[in-house]
Amino acid sequence: MVIASASGADAEPPLNTEGFVDDDVFVADCGDFDLRDHLLLESHGKIFLDRAGNPARIVQQVSGSDTFYNSVTGESVTGTINSGEIVSFIDGTVTQSGSVGRITVPDLGVVFFDVGKFIIDFEDGLVFLAGHHHDFFEGNLAPLCDLLS
Repeated sequence: MVIASASGADAEPPLNTEGFVDDDVFVADCGDFDLRDHLLLESHGKIFLDRAGNPARIVQQVSGSDTFYNSVTGESVTGTINSGEIVSFIDGTVTQSGSVGRITVPDLGVVFFDVGKFIIDFEDGLVFLAGHHHDFFEGNLAPLCDLLS
């Protein structure tokens, strides 16, 4: 859960925001097939405005699922997403904390995980990383490729 309080710079009451993403994206080349991800994301939060009425930051909860699949056979595994996100237009950053992705398979345990915290600067890209992010940030997608071979 993300808890944020309005600072003195916030003049207007926050606005409610929600969003939904249903997308299918290329993740990696696994040799004989492409690893793809059908992601479903839902977000709910608040937009905090500055004194001029412009968005200063968005504080939201993001949840959903990733279904990684073999582009040739269609074999798939699905995991969950549950994280807090703060977009700061003042700092020019996005901070995300929580379980960005986690897939557990019976008899194998956790085969994919991306949990912890990261900060992405709008201009400089990734500027902070803590937790266990061996998959997307470190490029270790071999376990998913092996699982779906």
